[in-house]
Amino acid sequence: MEIEVIFHSSSTPKKIDKVEALYTKGDLLCVQLEEGLIIKYPLLNIFSVAHYHGYHLGTSQNVKKEKL
Repeated sequence: MEIEVIFHSSSTPKKIDKVEALYTKGDLLCVQLEEGLIIKYPLLNIFSVAHYHGYHLGTSQNVKKEKL
């Protein structure tokens, strides 16, 4: 997964590739990379976080909608 983090003090988003998991722990945003490294950012410094929602188990992206 790829995410973009926008900080309060920055005008451009920070792009992070190869993200395995994204979660919060206390006052920190934790970004776990596929290689196992966990990067932690204080939530107070973050304006927004965006991620691209691709195909994965549980998604309804490829399911046809039935007509009622």
